[in-house]
Amino acid sequence: MIIAESDLEFNFSDALDIRKFDDPQCHGLSHCMKAIDFIVELNNAYLFIEIKDPSNPKSGGCNLQKDKEKLTNGEMLKCLQLKFRDTFIYRWAEEKLDKPIYFLALITLEQPLLISFNEKLKTALPSSQANSWQKPLVKSCQVLNLDSWNRNFPKWQVRRLSTQTN
Repeated sequence: MIIAESDLEFNFSDALDIRKFDDPQCHGLSHCMKAIDFIVELNNAYLFIEIKDPSNPKSGGCNLQKDKEKLTNGEMLKCLQLKFRDTFIYRWAEEKLDKPIYFLALITLEQPLLISFNEKLKTALPSSQANSWQKPLVKSCQVLNLDSWNRNFPKWQVRRLSTQTN
């Protein structure tokens, strides 16, 4: 299955289902809830995917500095934390949490900026540290840019549409 978000296209050939979750017509979340971009269902897991593309050539670089600031000042961390939490609650209420969840954030910034952010996001998400929890809310969390995404997930390649030649 092929999905696109703005200038990025993903190939999830092994997906059972893909839901563009941030479309209000798709989820009907109230105004006080946030939604991640995509939910990808695989045989043995759900992928919660959030995409931030400040390096999109079509934006003319206007979002690049703003998103770098959001990354460092905690605003993007809070945003991703809320999106994960609210999407998790929604899926819990749908009784659609019968597989482990992997949270993947694709942020098109330089990898050195994302390394410490990845650790901060892992800490910000609810984990299985509570002694009475029988399973974790999220199996793992990764923050990647385009290169690290394609290197870590060779079967789920992402490509930038504006740089493709016909």
